[in-house]
Amino acid sequence: MASTPATHIIGAGLMGASIGIGLGSEGWHVTISDADAEAESLARNIGAGGAPGRGEPALVIVATPPGVTAQVVVEALDTWPQAIVVDVASVKAPIADAAERTGQAHRYVGSHPMAGRETSGAMAAQGDLFRARPWVLCAGQASARAVATVKQVADALQCDLIEMDARAHDRAVARVSHAPQAAASAVAAALAPLGADDVALAGQGLRDVTRIAASQPQMWADIARLNRSALVETIDHIVDELNAVRVADDIGAAMTGLIDKGRQEVARIPGKHGGAKRHWEAVTVIVPDEPGRLVRLLSDVAAVSVNVEDIAIEHSPRQPVGLTTLWVLPQHAAGLVAALEHDGWTVAGA
Repeated sequence: MASTPATHIIGAGLMGASIGIGLGSEGWHVTISDADAEAESLARNIGAGGAPGRGEPALVIVATPPGVTAQVVVEALDTWPQAIVVDVASVKAPIADAAERTGQAHRYVGSHPMAGRETSGAMAAQGDLFRARPWVLCAGQASARAVATVKQVADALQCDLIEMDARAHDRAVARVSHAPQAAASAVAAALAPLGADDVALAGQGLRDVTRIAASQPQMWADIARLNRSALVETIDHIVDELNAVRVADDIGAAMTGLIDKGRQEVARIPGKHGGAKRHWEAVTVIVPDEPGRLVRLLSDVAAVSVNVEDIAIEHSPRQPVGLTTLWVLPQHAAGLVAALEHDGWTVAGA
């Protein structure tokens, strides 16, 4: 087994602290620092890393906001002339270009762990945040030794490693990450003219579409500026699709066509843990709004050895019950319905 490199993390937010906790739990020697002394202290107190010593780290992980990442990468390459430097920003090409201009690009590896949460900061950090998530590696001019070292990080955090060109990565994430944030926020912003009673009509569809609209906005200005070209191209695509519906003589046919195209493309999105997409069947159960009832439902499902692949809870504020939808493998659905009804649950749909 390869020895683990002494690792220093710059940036004690969600990503940096989560990496620190994850590597530390695997026995790595990790230190962490942040320009914000309070954030740095918090990260150290929750086990994301210790204070730097006098020795030079073998690996430096830059987990700063995207707008300053290129500058911090260049500074790290200069400060630690023997260290391998990797960043985890969600835009890669501008940072790779900055590293190349230093003449030290053989020690720099661009990477992007495709994981996150709606909340930010070290308090939201989780050591398993990256488990079974894609971790994109953009090697560029990096040496084989540098690439191998960064692969060690991804392996320790149990990620699914994907190797890509930096510019191809930026075009892809504009479609799968950056534009979805803009679209979700636009749908949520369209609620502004509605009163509280109107918004109370919201169903699971709105909740699904707008979930990431709760994201913290601070880093998105940097991301949009750094990946402007690919993001604008993707937004233009979305606007053109919606405008075709808006101006169509037969808006019903246009809407049907758009939904059909969407159905075809969503089928290509990987399933759980990045594996092949599997077809699940929904079992919807009426659950009284009382303490412990949801726990009892899940216990009853476990008692018949059925695995819940996904779950959604829909509960309007003024209703005494909620709808809990359990997605299970089709071959288990009928047996689960029978077992739940035998246990006294009301199944609303399957």
